[in-house]
Amino acid sequence: MQRGFLIIDHGSRRAESNQQLLTMQELVQTALPDNPCLAAHMEIADPGIPSQVNALVAAGVTHIHVLCYFLSNGRHITEDIPRLVKESLAKHPHCTYDIASALGPDQALAQLLLKRSPFSQES
Repeated sequence: MQRGFLIIDHGSRRAESNQQLLTMQELVQTALPDNPCLAAHMEIADPGIPSQVNALVAAGVTHIHVLCYFLSNGRHITEDIPRLVKESLAKHPHCTYDIASALGPDQALAQLLLKRSPFSQES
């Protein structure tokens, strides 16, 4: 089984916001250099989920780990993304997938939130 990773965010009309997903993709790819890792936006911006699923399959991936770059397990995580991934893989029945939960709440995220705040700069 060749596994690959697909990091999905919501997508934005702001290029700067979409660039952050590409930066996260690079970080994950560096951490997992032997596995293809791509990024997709659920809506609004390209690349979308179908094209990136097809690219992973074309690269020989037979199992896709979907990583959700979202803060909470709302409707997009529980309904929209599973539907879009399933539809995208309909032409590739040999390929399987799983979907990770959203990022928070998590102690590591709480620490990052505090680290990034002006509060952390106080002595």
